[in-house]
Amino acid sequence: MTRFMGLDTVELIMAIEEEFNLEIPNETAAKLVILGDIHNYVVQALKQRGETPDEKLIWERLKNIVIKQLGVRPDEVTKSADIVRDLRAD
Repeated sequence: MTRFMGLDTVELIMAIEEEFNLEIPNETAAKLVILGDIHNYVVQALKQRGETPDEKLIWERLKNIVIKQLGVRPDEVTKSADIVRDLRAD
């Protein structure tokens, strides 16, 4: 599913790009609506770069970014959470 990305979502993607030194194309970012999808994307991007990412550590870093950027409770940040519907990002 592709969605229009609101300001919260754009800022979240930018924070993820900065944290992991990645560039996520806008077309791809618009399709990453579930946190698990973002996690998988980051892991795969790091692997393509020749790194061996620790998936658990990547998740913890992503979770911290989401909590900081969206101001949500830690228990709301799950791999099945929809960024807009569950975490109320615009």
